[in-house]
Amino acid sequence: MLSSNHSVQMDSETKLSVATARSDHLRPWLPLIFAATTYLALIIKGNLLVDSDIYWHIVVGQWIIDHRAVPHADPFSFTMSGAPWITSAWLAEVIYFAAFKLAGWQGLAMLAALSASLAIFLLTRLLLKALPNVPVMIMVAAAIAMAAIHTMARPHVLVFPLMVLWANALVEASEQRRAPSLWFLPLITLWANLHGSFTLGLALIGPFALEALWTADKSARVTVAWHWLRFGGLALAAACITPYGPESILVTMRLFQLGPILSKISEWQPLDFGETNAVTVCLIAGAGYALYSGLKLPPIRVAALLAVIWQTLAHVRYVDVLALVAPFFIAGPLGRQLLWPELQHSRKLVQPARTAFVAAIAALVVATGMVMATVQYTLPRVPRDAVERLKELKASRILNDYYFCGYLIFEGIPTFIDSRAELYGSAFLTRYYLAVSLHDVPDFVRLLDEYKIDATLLAPSTRAAGLLDRLPDWERAYADEVAVVHIRRAHPENVDARK
Repeated sequence: MLSSNHSVQMDSETKLSVATARSDHLRPWLPLIFAATTYLALIIKGNLLVDSDIYWHIVVGQWIIDHRAVPHADPFSFTMSGAPWITSAWLAEVIYFAAFKLAGWQGLAMLAALSASLAIFLLTRLLLKALPNVPVMIMVAAAIAMAAIHTMARPHVLVFPLMVLWANALVEASEQRRAPSLWFLPLITLWANLHGSFTLGLALIGPFALEALWTADKSARVTVAWHWLRFGGLALAAACITPYGPESILVTMRLFQLGPILSKISEWQPLDFGETNAVTVCLIAGAGYALYSGLKLPPIRVAALLAVIWQTLAHVRYVDVLALVAPFFIAGPLGRQLLWPELQHSRKLVQPARTAFVAAIAALVVATGMVMATVQYTLPRVPRDAVERLKELKASRILNDYYFCGYLIFEGIPTFIDSRAELYGSAFLTRYYLAVSLHDVPDFVRLLDEYKIDATLLAPSTRAAGLLDRLPDWERAYADEVAVVHIRRAHPENVDARK
């Protein structure tokens, strides 16, 4: 009897708690709080411009504006001049060039920070549909920390918001056992014109289509399969709406065909577990929670999540995908484990007053102005003085360090090699790295003669720079902590100086 009365009392208390819903003032503000925090942290920290590739992206944008066309052949190197080449980031490069012309380096930093913070705003807002406040705050904080590793003023940052919207659309449709709305197709078209990572968006269609088909009722599987096939086919067609058509997809394939030499490029290197970083901390913490709580994901989603984690461990540049896409793989199952659909009824959202929201945006704008007026942005570490010396020496065929390419293109100097790896191919890249690292000394000497090199521009730590000090046909013409310049003794400038 006591047990029965206790049960009745508990049911009454439950109904009372539902009836008297607890007000939640914080929840509507979370997207703005996290977005504003991300934005201010990025522009205050001032390291959005540390990657020198932005130099050549600006030049490509200017080239497109000047020629009223997109490039189809290499205009920037002397080793591959005229060879077939396209840029899958043409629209992002035009946008970055416009930002640079309007507001200089600060304009580039602000553009990248705005795009990253918009992605965080969308991520927070969409995760709040499936999870309570605290898990969302933890997941978004982890996403911010991980994405910061690869957030800089480069084309890939401009697609962060598109990546978030696209991933959510696929996961949400799969959980509802349907195909995404065709209204999402313009996202993939815009993505394909901004950055080559749109192929990832296409690849994500497969596993979530399969998951929707697997979980659908038997009677509805044919319809679900047809709708996903239609969406996938139209998405592929939409991704080809670029100045290059399907060629933009083939560029990504050529990049992955570079093989082991790809890992010599910094952003394509594997994640370093020798030091503590946000990715390793978040992965270990996430694995610990899953083991402790017994969180389970559907089998196909487990495979998709493991694939993203593996790519991140193999290539650090995939940290963006892990940060901004993987949370959607987990959100639905985690929300059901936490009984969030039932708990929502006991919470009453209190929407912020419009005046408070406007005031918050105005304060953010004022803070932006103050930061932009006071923060000195760290520009990429480039060989400015060394390049000026090369201009004085009238050097025309320069063997350059791989990471000096962006600044050389910006200064209008043809490069021996640059970061458009798909243009040069595996054989050329491998030969270059073996030569300048002195794994093949005879070939390094042959390279200098074969390409009629009259000067070199290398980092002081590059092994070939030390060898050039000892070669009788070469002499050091300039050196600082950034770069070393060597010039061939038979160079006309040297001959004139000795007369």
